[in-house]
Amino acid sequence: MSQATSSLTPVMDPYGIPQAVKVLDSMSEEVSEASSLYFFALKLLLNKDKRIMFLSINPKIRALWLKSEMEDS
Repeated sequence: MSQATSSLTPVMDPYGIPQAVKVLDSMSEEVSEASSLYFFALKLLLNKDKRIMFLSINPKIRALWLKSEMEDS
């Protein structure tokens, strides 16, 4: 029985790392891919609570929140 269920396509976690990176990549105007902020964000998003916050807050302030987190670190 476990073999049958393991072959099913896994459900995407809406707060998973792949989803967070997709959102981060979609912010290329505010966070360029070669920037220190981008690489900081990748490290920050390894933290589940920070990742959930990033994906839950208003998209208009995500870049500002990332910059604030970077300044506080």
